[in-house]
Amino acid sequence: DLHSAGCDIITITQYLRPGPMYHPIDRWVRPEEFVEHADHARELGFGAVMSGPLVRSSYRAGRLYSEAMAARGMEIPENLRHLAQTSQGSTDQEATSLLDKYGPSVETPVTSR
Repeated sequence: DLHSAGCDIITITQYLRPGPMYHPIDRWVRPEEFVEHADHARELGFGAVMSGPLVRSSYRAGRLYSEAMAARGMEIPENLRHLAQTSQGSTDQEATSLLDKYGPSVETPVTSR
């Protein structure tokens, strides 16, 4: 698996169909599921996890790097310490932020394929 291969950072997201010519979405992943996936990833030992429907791998990369370094007990190089200081708090893309803002989700069927 990724973690046993040395991966410390993981982002978990939802495929979003960019147009009608692309593979359809089978279902929407509820924010609660993203939170569960993130919790499980941390239990597996991932040092940094970001999970949500709009999370992308490059988003908050500095924050994830800082978290992964801290999880390994490694010091962040002087020239990169600003990454840990400027990337605090959650973001609208993360599932926990969505749940805090809008409350529990409801099962919603995908209507267009």
